[in-house]
Amino acid sequence: MNSNGQKRGSAGETILWMIITAATVFVVTSFQHTKMTLGNDQYVASEAKFQKLEKVLKVLEDEFLFEYDETELEEAAIRGMLDGLEEPYTSYFNLDETEEFLTETEGEYEGVGMYLAVDTVKNLPIVLLPIKNSPAEEAGILPGDYILEIDGKDVTAASLEEVASSVKGKANSTVTVKFRRYSSETEYTEFEKTLTRRKVELYPFEYEVMNDNIAYIKFESFDEKAVDNFEKALKEMSKTNEIKGLIIDVRNNPGGLLTTAGEIIDSLLPTGVITYTVDKKGEKEYMYSDSKSLNLPIVVITNENSASASEIMAAAIQDSENGCTVGTTTYGKGLVQKFKSLGDGTYIKLTIAEYFSPKGNKINEIGVIPNYEVLDNTETEADEQLEKALEVIANMI
Repeated sequence: MNSNGQKRGSAGETILWMIITAATVFVVTSFQHTKMTLGNDQYVASEAKFQKLEKVLKVLEDEFLFEYDETELEEAAIRGMLDGLEEPYTSYFNLDETEEFLTETEGEYEGVGMYLAVDTVKNLPIVLLPIKNSPAEEAGILPGDYILEIDGKDVTAASLEEVASSVKGKANSTVTVKFRRYSSETEYTEFEKTLTRRKVELYPFEYEVMNDNIAYIKFESFDEKAVDNFEKALKEMSKTNEIKGLIIDVRNNPGGLLTTAGEIIDSLLPTGVITYTVDKKGEKEYMYSDSKSLNLPIVVITNENSASASEIMAAAIQDSENGCTVGTTTYGKGLVQKFKSLGDGTYIKLTIAEYFSPKGNKINEIGVIPNYEVLDNTETEADEQLEKALEVIANMI
């Protein structure tokens, strides 16, 4: 990785708190589960509820002319019910989608390589970041590109999981995606790209020493390898340099495992709250750091595509005595999701809590506002946000 002006672009009850569901695309989400020994919760529906659905089913059984698949009909009804909540992070996973999810958390997959979220203002699926060395990056897909159609099918009203499922496929197969790219608030161009799927490494990791004594680490995501990578990077950089400050870059980082991000935060900060959640009943659950800390000044670089676990890290360090943030306000994904079993190998993922910074600052739909707001000028080769971070941390040492 070089620093000479090259731009750096911008489910089981409890296995993680935050993760990105992946396939050929990745969905920004967070939820609780346990390494996917998913729970087997059983629920008995009240006889007084949803009687109209039973009446419709009876009419179909008695009078509908054509044959139909009852399982497909049931799944369509479940998806429709959850879509009716109009909450983008609550959705249904059928058997195939659950199997794909389990495979995709392993750190490598076959696809086109895009992190995907939902723009709640435009109500469209949006590319947070094309993964390095992926078909999407090679095709020139950029952060901020919106997805309109997949293989000729309009997906503007589809859920994130449906969009992901539509893009999924085997290596060497192709998919044609129609994108919209805005040049201003009102002006945009639309274009199509035919992408050939292949095996993609999910979580590139970069680090280097800057200005002789500043450790720079960039997290693309907080995957299962991130803690080991972080520790090895610090050890390697400390061999030949006396590290006096740390810059953590989470620009375009859509999140990942909160347990992973939490371990890293714990190693950086002294005793205190890392984050806490508040559920439907108003009950709070805290995540703490212990007394061991790196004892270095820390600057976190963020942008509008820093989401979920990235925001927890930025908020925790910002609320600490030896840290601050530089860049632009983060995405604003401050919700926790959980997988709940329906008893037959299928699951629903639903939002169950909201998380806050150690000082109680709301993150959802607001984001983490940086201590030093700096825009990255796309017309220049310089990285203005990184330059500011280096300036700030020099004054903190």
